[in-house]
Amino acid sequence: MSIPADRTPTLQLHPARLWFAASHLLAVLHREFFAHWRGALRRLDLDEVHDLRVASRRLREGLALFAPLLPGKKVAKMSRRVKRLTTLLGELRNVDEALRFFSGLDGEEPGAPPAGTRELLQTLSKERETVRKELVRALAGFHVGKLKKELAGLSAQPNPFRRRGVDPFTGIGLFAAGALAERATLVEELFPAALHEEDTVAQHRLRIAFKKLRYRLEILAPLLEDEGEQLRRVLKSYQDLLGQLHDLDVFADMVEERVAQGGGRERLLHVLAARRAGLFAVFAQTRRDQPLEPLTRRISEELRLPRRPGPAGIPP
Repeated sequence: MSIPADRTPTLQLHPARLWFAASHLLAVLHREFFAHWRGALRRLDLDEVHDLRVASRRLREGLALFAPLLPGKKVAKMSRRVKRLTTLLGELRNVDEALRFFSGLDGEEPGAPPAGTRELLQTLSKERETVRKELVRALAGFHVGKLKKELAGLSAQPNPFRRRGVDPFTGIGLFAAGALAERATLVEELFPAALHEEDTVAQHRLRIAFKKLRYRLEILAPLLEDEGEQLRRVLKSYQDLLGQLHDLDVFADMVEERVAQGGGRERLLHVLAARRAGLFAVFAQTRRDQPLEPLTRRISEELRLPRRPGPAGIPP
């Protein structure tokens, strides 16, 4: 999912105080989420579902990032509501990805038994229609107007004269450097276990940590000269690899649950295992070729650099 052009503010945020920048960036996330909401309502296809899921996750990461400035109970309640939507969209996304993967498997894997693939595709097609209907009903009952009003109120909530967890007059650059380092440190801590090929749980945890780090970087991108593009590309490559590994694990579960013994089940599982082994080798090589620490350190140093005050209206 590309970052919409309107996510880059015309204002220079780096010299701003935390309370001002937080209010602006939360409003950007709010607008982005509802823009993708409208797109998903018009057409529940794979791309629209993906974009809304990413926007919902980025919004939740923004709420977590600026939580020290906001009313704790309101933030927790809103984050739970948005997470429920993320989960609903995830069910449809998993079925769509499985349909796309197994539909193309015959041509790519001539040895894969057509009977097993056809059986699975028929089952998934029926499930997709059921999940889609459930999602349409859930979206209709989601009280989006209320959520929109609450998010708008939250965007205007940071109050420089009501201190909560942090000093609202801290420079946004210093706050951002610490917030980004927090996510980057977690990724580095989770990496060693994830490099054991059989440890799928560790790889899943690392995948989630990478997502949160990337979303946090994208939220804070307007503070950076190049919007953190180099680090964002590297994070996306890791996230994509870990996401594909996770998808293969999900697909293997689908085969075990939905394909009968003797219907090509073992052959399909063998194909998935071979794909996963090759993908894991790429992931391990990427770790050697593209270490994160130099990039995250450079970004942190850039955020900590003092900047000249921006145009009129931006607090020094």
